[in-house]
Amino acid sequence: MDTADHIYSSTDRLILVGGGSFNQDDLIRNARNADIIAVDGGLHACQEAGITPCAVIGDLDSAGAAEIAALGEAVRVHHIAEQESTDLEKAMQHITAPLCLGFGFLGRRFDHALASFTMLARMTNTRPNMKIVLAGRHDALTVTKQTIKTAFPSDTRYSIWPFGAMEFDKSEGLTWALDGLTLSPCGQVGTSNRTSHATQMVQPASDNATAFAIIVPVEYLGHLVDAVVSCVD
Repeated sequence: MDTADHIYSSTDRLILVGGGSFNQDDLIRNARNADIIAVDGGLHACQEAGITPCAVIGDLDSAGAAEIAALGEAVRVHHIAEQESTDLEKAMQHITAPLCLGFGFLGRRFDHALASFTMLARMTNTRPNMKIVLAGRHDALTVTKQTIKTAFPSDTRYSIWPFGAMEFDKSEGLTWALDGLTLSPCGQVGTSNRTSHATQMVQPASDNATAFAIIVPVEYLGHLVDAVVSCVD
């Protein structure tokens, strides 16, 4: 067992699997031709889905000894003992990839979901070139500071959650336009909006320095991944 003092690198998408709830079929569908890392208790979820991860990362307080032993020597296990960060944050500190798709970091415990939200917002500052999408049982989301163009079917739930006070220059394809609005966690937010056309665009003010989340139904995970990959820094 290794201490995780180095970075796991992928030149393509990298999938992280945590111990929270998600739809197994979504993981299996996206796991084809992708590197997969089990994050602590996510090892159990991988094995239930018939997936052997390329590595296990975490403090290993949730991954069972028998599950780890069943991996054999081909899968490297990286133990991170510190308790100052979440399992997701531990993993993100030791990987690099152009796109990271995470399953099992939104469900079961709301405090864990909030911690994942916070970590994604921090990553827009510390790792702005890494695109991250999280998928739970009901929702898929990403966090960005950029203009983002999406292509969800008309009448799709489309929620925006700002991490601080921020202004939007304009939006397209939404039932309730964001043009000129200032959104804030303690003021007006953009949850429960809906798409009015088959393509959408959300553009923050040109001097924006605040992250915001886009949250959509998980059945449109692939659409969200496509939009995130197409974002230009």
